[in-house]
Amino acid sequence: MGKRLLILSASTGSGHIKAAQAIEEASRTDTRLEAVSHLDSLEYTNEVFQTIYSKGYLEMVRNFPELWARGFEVLDKPWEKAVFLSAFHRFNSQPLVRKIRDFNPDMIICTHPMPADVIVYLINQDKLKANLGIVVTDYYIHALWLEEIFTHYFVAKNESKRYMCMLGLPPDRIHVTGIPVLEHFSSPVNLDEISERLQIPRDEPVIILSAGAFGLLSAHTIHKILKEIKVPSTKVVICGNNEKLKKELNEIIAKAPESVRARTKIVGFTDKMHEYLRLADIFIGKPGGLSTSECLAAAVPMVIWDPIPGQEQYNAYYVLESGAGVMPDSIATIGYKVDEILGNPDKLAQMKAAAKKAGFPNAAKSVLNHMLEKNNEAPVRPFKRNL
Repeated sequence: MGKRLLILSASTGSGHIKAAQAIEEASRTDTRLEAVSHLDSLEYTNEVFQTIYSKGYLEMVRNFPELWARGFEVLDKPWEKAVFLSAFHRFNSQPLVRKIRDFNPDMIICTHPMPADVIVYLINQDKLKANLGIVVTDYYIHALWLEEIFTHYFVAKNESKRYMCMLGLPPDRIHVTGIPVLEHFSSPVNLDEISERLQIPRDEPVIILSAGAFGLLSAHTIHKILKEIKVPSTKVVICGNNEKLKKELNEIIAKAPESVRARTKIVGFTDKMHEYLRLADIFIGKPGGLSTSECLAAAVPMVIWDPIPGQEQYNAYYVLESGAGVMPDSIATIGYKVDEILGNPDKLAQMKAAAKKAGFPNAAKSVLNHMLEKNNEAPVRPFKRNL
């Protein structure tokens, strides 16, 4: 009889959802599974809780980054997770608990600490018998990811595993799989067909600028960045759900010379990010855990700007250490950094190779295989060492 897999994410930003979707995708053709369900955990909580977790996070990092950085640091104390926080998660997640019991999973994979807290409580209270896999969706192990009981952890890099072992977690239960991304960021494709479909020529470098996630850059600032890129290239600006930014950029570009208009494409929300990345030579944007992993899987070098204090800074460090990206001193010199890379074909080739080496395009399948192949292993408790 096949296993029943429950995947739990949380829509605090898009990264946790995307990682869960990648695991869900990998599970579709796995004959070892009888049933698979993916739930956004926040959908099974109350409205106030949802607002705190989703909108509260976005508003904090957008408007009070220094306060967010302070909170990130204060809460990053291994094995000192506030009791009230786990209780807060449980108290507001009773509908989620009912969904979990109704599905009756053999194994659960969490891509966010909130549902993991709930699962740990249920296992500890002998109210659930299931193996728990936890997928860390950034390149740093914040203390909030640490749980008192688990079956397997899946992390993005070797240093993360080493750190967790130092904290008392058994090494055979920590797996360096990378962060799960959808297959189409790395699977074989016909680039000419994508080029024609997206109306992006392939006769010169393609630059993707991701601008819509947090709305931190104005249309005029983005235009200045694009103007400073002197190497002939096609620039694609992804505005996401920020319709105001898209409208303002289109108005600015409409007044530009034809040579600029022909080489600039303004895009709103898109579910074709993988196709844009497959054509790209450089990605300009924030180093979210999933954005970073998608770029690396697609072998696209990154020009990083304005990482969120905390987790995105550590994501940026990984990219820089891997040789897969650069981080300008100022927004004003983003164009200079882009030209420096595009003007040196050998350097661009080296950075693409470094990105490919640092990426884990098969992370989702690796996570799934570890959970299924080691399904007979029961949950364990860490020793909880303090450094």
